[in-house]
Amino acid sequence: MARRGLVTPNRAFALALVVLFVTTFLPSRLLGWTDEPGKVVQRLISPPADVIKFVADQFSSPEPATNPNTTIGQIDTLRGQNLALQIKVRRLQQEVAVLSGATRVQNQPMRLITASIIAESSDPTSRTLRVRAGMRDGIRPGSVATTQDSHLLGRITNLDQTMCDIVPITDKNAGTIEGITTAADGTPGLRFDLTPQGDGTLKGPGRFETDGLAQTPRQVEVGQRVSLSDENWPSHIGLIIGEIIAVEYAEQSPLRQVVTVKPYIDTRRVGSVLIRVPEGNE
Repeated sequence: MARRGLVTPNRAFALALVVLFVTTFLPSRLLGWTDEPGKVVQRLISPPADVIKFVADQFSSPEPATNPNTTIGQIDTLRGQNLALQIKVRRLQQEVAVLSGATRVQNQPMRLITASIIAESSDPTSRTLRVRAGMRDGIRPGSVATTQDSHLLGRITNLDQTMCDIVPITDKNAGTIEGITTAADGTPGLRFDLTPQGDGTLKGPGRFETDGLAQTPRQVEVGQRVSLSDENWPSHIGLIIGEIIAVEYAEQSPLRQVVTVKPYIDTRRVGSVLIRVPEGNE
C-alpha cells in the first residue's frame, strides 16, 4: 500500500486555518510580508470580477440624475408654471363670462321704451324717480332704466298701468351690485361689490386677485370705467355704472382695494329715460 505524503489537502487546510488564526492577533507592522501574495491573488480574480460587474450593470436600474437638487428645482419650476397657467385659465374663463354677458346685452332682444320723468321723491335721502309709463306701454316688473342707452340708472318698481318708479343704483335702498373694471382697451379687470352711499356714489371692496408667479396683487386706478357684472341683472350685464373717483385700502385687509364709483349721469338732471324690457324670458 502506497504511503501517504506529508502534505495532504486536509493538512494544508488545517495549516491555513492556524496561520489565519495566528495572524489575526498580530500587529499590522508584522504583516507587511502579506502585501505581495495579496496583489497576486487580486490580479488573478480581477478579470472575472470585471465581467461579473459588466453583466450586473446590464440588469441594474438606470443611474440617478447627476445632481438631484437640480431635478427637484426643475420640478418645482414646472409646478409653478402649471399653477400660473391654471390661474390664467380661470381668469380667462371669468373674462369670457363677462364678455359673453356684454355680448348678451348687445344681442338680447330688447324692447326700448322712452319715458319722461315727472317727479322725484319727496324724501331728501331718497332719489326715487316717478316715470310716466306703465304696463299698458309694455313695461314689466324687473325692467331696467338707462340713460344714453348704455348708462345704468336703476330698476323699475311700483309698476301700475300708467306709471312706475325708478330706484336709481345710487339710492340708499337700491342694495349692493357687482361691478367690474375695464381697461382702456376693454379688457375686464377686478370685480367690486358696490353699495350706495346716499350721496350719489357707490363704494365697496374688490375681490383679491393676483398676477403671475410672483402673485402680485392686481390694482385699479382712479378714472377706470366700471360696468355691471351682476348675475342678478342677467339681461343687462355690461351696462355702464360709472367711473372710479377714489381708491383706498381696506383696514382689515391692506392688500384689498376699496373704490368709490360715481355714475357719469347725475340723476337730478335726468329728464327722460330709456326703459329696457327684455323680450322673452329673463
